[in-house]
Amino acid sequence: MKYKKNSFFLLSLLLGITLIIFGFVFSPEVVAKYVKKVASLPSYTAAKITFYQIYSIGVGCLIVLLSLYFLNKYITLYLLFPVIIFFLFSIHSVYINRVYPNNIFLKTSELVKPWRVLLGKDLVLSDYQPKSGLSVKNNNVMRAKYPVIDVHFHIDSMEKTNREELIKAMDVCGVNAVVHLLGAPRHIETFKKDYVDKYPGRFILFSTFDLHEIGDSNKIESDFPKREIAKLENAIKMGARGVKIYKSFGLKVKDKSGRLVAIDDPRYDPIWDKTGELGVPIMIHIAEPTAFWLPPDRFNERYEELRDSPEISYYGPQFPKKENLLSQAENLIRKHPKTIFIMAHMGCSAENLAYLSHLIDTYPNYYLDTASTLNELGRQPYTARKFFIKYQDRILFGTDGGYGLDPKGLWPAERLYRTYFEFFETSNEYFEYPIWGTYNQGRWRIYGIDLPKEVLEKLYHKNAEKLLFKG
Repeated sequence: MKYKKNSFFLLSLLLGITLIIFGFVFSPEVVAKYVKKVASLPSYTAAKITFYQIYSIGVGCLIVLLSLYFLNKYITLYLLFPVIIFFLFSIHSVYINRVYPNNIFLKTSELVKPWRVLLGKDLVLSDYQPKSGLSVKNNNVMRAKYPVIDVHFHIDSMEKTNREELIKAMDVCGVNAVVHLLGAPRHIETFKKDYVDKYPGRFILFSTFDLHEIGDSNKIESDFPKREIAKLENAIKMGARGVKIYKSFGLKVKDKSGRLVAIDDPRYDPIWDKTGELGVPIMIHIAEPTAFWLPPDRFNERYEELRDSPEISYYGPQFPKKENLLSQAENLIRKHPKTIFIMAHMGCSAENLAYLSHLIDTYPNYYLDTASTLNELGRQPYTARKFFIKYQDRILFGTDGGYGLDPKGLWPAERLYRTYFEFFETSNEYFEYPIWGTYNQGRWRIYGIDLPKEVLEKLYHKNAEKLLFKG
C-alpha cells in the first residue's frame, strides 16, 4: 500500500515537473512558429498564451511541493523557499522580461543605477531639464504673411479652448479657415449648425468611412461599398469637401473574419474610385514616426513619449512593419491615379524627405500636409527648405490643432500658429517646436526655413483652395 502511495506521488511529482517544462517551452514565439505557422500572433493571443505559461508553471510548482510534502515532509521544508524563488524567476523570465524589456530586476549589472541616483551621482530622466545658454536674436511672427487655410484640425480634441476663443485666435493670427476632420457622418448636421452656419467661411468639413464594415475576407461584399459611397454623397450634399482616414486603417482595422485589412485591399477600390470621381480629396494617416516602431529603450529618441504613452508604440511582432504600411499606401495611390490623396503628417515620413521626393515625383495625385511635423522638419532646415521650394505645389499647411492645443494650456491656438509661421517665414535658430515639452516628443529644438513669398502663398492657402474648391 505504501509502495502504491509513493508511486502516486512520484507520478504527481513528474506531472508537476512536466507542467513547469511545458510552461517554459510553449511561449508565444514557439506557438506562432510551430503550431500556427505564422510570423507572429495577435497581441491578445500572445497575452493569453503568456497567461497559460504562468498558470502552468504556477500549478506545476504547487504540485511539486504537495508531492514532496506527502513523500517526505522534511524535504518540503528545505525545498519550499527554493521553489518559491524558482517560481519568481520563472515569472520574470516568462512575463516581466517580455512585457517590460527595460526592467532592471535580477540584472546585477543594472542594480548600481538606483544607488547612483540615491547618492546624487546620477539623475532619473524625468528630472533632467537642461537650460540652454545659447543667446540668439529671433524674430517673432504674430500674424501669417498670407491668409491661411489649416487643412488638419481636430475641434473635437479641444479641451480648454472654446469656439469663440478659437475664432479670436484665428483672427489675430491670420487664419481664414480650418478643416475640421469630423469623423462619423452622423455628426455632420450638429457641427454644421454649431460651426459652419454660425461662422460662414471659417470651417470646412471632412467626413470619413466606416472601414470596419468591410465584411468577410473571402468575398467582396457588394453592399459595403454602396453603403459607404451613399454616406459620402450625403456628406458632400451637406457641405463636406473631403474624407479623412485614420491611422487605425492598416494597423488595427480587421474584417469580419478577424483578419487585419491591408491599406490597398481591393475590397475598398470602388470607394476610392468613387471619391475621386466626386472630386473630393482623401486625407489618410497611414503610420507614425519611425521611432514608434523601434524598441522603446535608451537608444530611442522618442523614449520619453513612448514611456508615458506605451499604447502608441508599434514595436513587436503583433504589429505590421512600417515599411509594409508605406508600401501598401504607395500601391493604393498607384491603383487610383484619379483620386487625390493628401498624406497627413508629411506621409508620416518627415524624417526621410528623399523617400517623399520619390513619391511626389512618381505620383501626380500624391500630396502632403505639415501637421505635427515641425519637430522633424526643423532639425533638417537646409534639406527641408529645398524640399518645400521644389514641391511648392504639393504641400498643404496643417497643424494638428485641437490635439496640438494641449490640456495644460501651455500651447494655446495663438502660440501654436505663430510657431508654425516662425518656422516657415524666418531663419530663426534653436526655438521650440509646437507642443515641445508637453508630449515629450524629443529633446531637440528647431530652425526656421525662411520660405520665399510665392512658396508661402501656395503653402498657406492656394494649394488647399485648388483641392477643396474645385469648380
